[in-house]
Amino acid sequence: MIAYDRFARSWDERLLADGGPDGRAAAIAHGLDERLGDSMYRHPRGPVPLRPVLLPAALAEEMRTVGLRLLDIIRRVAATRATGVFELADLVGYRRPGVCMLTEDPEWNASAFDMARPDIVVSGGVVRVVECNIMSAVAGPEQVTRIDRYFREVYGTDGPCADTSRLVVPDVMGPRRDVVRAVARARGVDRPRVAVLGWDRGTGFGSAAYFGDVVDDFVRHGVDAEFAVPNDLEADRTSLRHQGRRIDVALRMFVSADAPRADLDMTAPRDAMLAGTAITLSPEVADVYSSKKLLAWVSEAAEHMPSTDRDFLDRHLPWTRLLVDDKVTWRGASHGLVDLLLGERERFVIKPSDQHGGEGMSAGADTEPEAWAEAVERGLRDGSYVVQEFMRPDPLPVPVLRAADQSLEVARVASVFGPMLMGGRLGGILARHTDRADTTMVNAIGGGVMNTCWMTP
Repeated sequence: MIAYDRFARSWDERLLADGGPDGRAAAIAHGLDERLGDSMYRHPRGPVPLRPVLLPAALAEEMRTVGLRLLDIIRRVAATRATGVFELADLVGYRRPGVCMLTEDPEWNASAFDMARPDIVVSGGVVRVVECNIMSAVAGPEQVTRIDRYFREVYGTDGPCADTSRLVVPDVMGPRRDVVRAVARARGVDRPRVAVLGWDRGTGFGSAAYFGDVVDDFVRHGVDAEFAVPNDLEADRTSLRHQGRRIDVALRMFVSADAPRADLDMTAPRDAMLAGTAITLSPEVADVYSSKKLLAWVSEAAEHMPSTDRDFLDRHLPWTRLLVDDKVTWRGASHGLVDLLLGERERFVIKPSDQHGGEGMSAGADTEPEAWAEAVERGLRDGSYVVQEFMRPDPLPVPVLRAADQSLEVARVASVFGPMLMGGRLGGILARHTDRADTTMVNAIGGGVMNTCWMTP
């Protein structure tokens, strides 16, 4: 996929030259593990990356433009399927939390697409979007910020392993901060007070400590901000408040549907929405747009679109359909979908339309025929699954420490990239990779790790 050029090879050779259990490379790995110990950034058996993933700047820009164009097509296709938010939510089977913040208010929903993270694989040298997360709770900004800071400290610009001065390290926090400011200005608030909504009153994952970088970034750039758990917010007809202080923007760092499971009470943000006193980002309709059913609608509708959109989707969106017992057209021929899945098992993956993190996913290439048939039948009964043509990621060389035996090597890994699109800008790229190339599930559940991407000129 990406040329393993002399710069990267030289970096890795110098790094692994001191590759013993007490050497520099092992110390870098253990330091990263310690720095991100509270962030669930890798599976316990997943590898530890020793440096950022290196991407050509042109490829990073292509990921941005492909992601933004697909978001626009998703918006347009959704508008042809439903006349409003509640109808769209019903059509995709959105499971509304107990305190639901869906609304038909166009002003409230205007920012729904302003924070997104498509999941992209580069397969056969082509950028292909396999999922599209459209919500404020996109995983990545916090982890990438901390990984970037650590690798900057370790390598600097004149370190012994590599001269990183010409590499571009994207600003992850700035574009999201600008989205918050722009939304506030659109509501007539020039100096908003922001509550960063987490879920842990302690010091672990989802706590004030975990989201400290987010709060500090707002404050350093002149935006009053503080951490809050939704249960500690209050609202009346005049304002949303936290510990007596007015809140203009609540930046929700979790998926709305997860709030009940975490015992989070969204009553105050909902009351503020109804009173028009404070906005929650992203609006809940963004979670509806994240349903993988929309990708199936887009893929199915492609053949009826103008040639420019059709060609774009044929190249950048893998063939995706709802998992139903019906006829489909695949690669120019008509098939019964069930027969196609059973006969071409290794070419497809099955995904629940409303889960994230790889939960509930089955990959035909990793599944025995009997178990695959059971997965197909289970998806048919459930009615909320999609099937997608599997795109195998092009192998990418990354130096890692393997957790199993503490060995150090340049591994050829399977990677998924998540460009963080904030207000149309690229707020960095989250990389998730394994320590081998022959895997179909690249996430923490499947034994992977989060990493950051730095851009080469």
